[in-house]
Amino acid sequence: MAQPWRKALRSLSYGAAGVGVLGLGQAAHLRYKYQCPGEPSGAVHGQVGSNYQGKPLKLLFVGDSIAVGVGAKAAAPLQAACAQRLSNLQRRPVEWRTVAQNGADVRELQALLDQPEGGAKVIDLGFDIAVVLCGVNDGKKFWQGRWPSHFREDLAELVRTLRTKGDPESVITVPNLLGHVEAPLFQLWPMCHLVDALFEQFEAQKVALADDGHVRPWSSSGRKVLTTDQNLWSVDGIHPSCEGYQKIGEWLATHLAQMHVVRVEYRHWRTPRWSLVHHHLMR
Repeated sequence: MAQPWRKALRSLSYGAAGVGVLGLGQAAHLRYKYQCPGEPSGAVHGQVGSNYQGKPLKLLFVGDSIAVGVGAKAAAPLQAACAQRLSNLQRRPVEWRTVAQNGADVRELQALLDQPEGGAKVIDLGFDIAVVLCGVNDGKKFWQGRWPSHFREDLAELVRTLRTKGDPESVITVPNLLGHVEAPLFQLWPMCHLVDALFEQFEAQKVALADDGHVRPWSSSGRKVLTTDQNLWSVDGIHPSCEGYQKIGEWLATHLAQMHVVRVEYRHWRTPRWSLVHHHLMR
């Protein structure tokens, strides 16, 4: 009686292996054929809300092609949309600055922050909230032996750098990936399942850092802020369109407006650090 079950399980295992091989083949083919759009021109820093009174809220964006704005017509559309909506929600001026590089993983972002004429100069100006957009390019390095645990270590180092060079009372948040699973180019079956499983391992490291009190991640459900609607994606099928960046930026602003800084002492740190607590002040 057990023989049919053995055959069924063997067939399932063979089928799963076949699906995995097919998915890897799809991923390799797309990576070989993929052509990234050129980087858009325009300002990567700015200020909005001059009609409001008060001290400007300073935002710092650190990230890869999403922070660059690849796929859009103008640079940094996410930041501009986020700052404008946040200014309207908080009724105060908002300044935003960017440290970004197309295709950068966390180690390369760290190198940018260490450049005296680049990222270091920007973050030395101080920030109230830093938004780190990362993970996709680190996930790509998985095939080179860069494991999720390495990503966690690299991200923790990046956060430490921001802490030492930025305002000691600043907030650092690392959102979960915003729609990577919904990108049209990743919808091919069975590759879509492999993409989801792979990047979820890297996203889990952000949650682990939050458990240690380093940063505040946002729920992975937030990635669905972008759907498979073609209008939200650029022609390459991976990066958002102008409309997509606008939607992400406004979504980010809504969450940033709900954040409140609470000082917490951590015994395993030599100096006080700061964590984030959500206060549902706005809907």
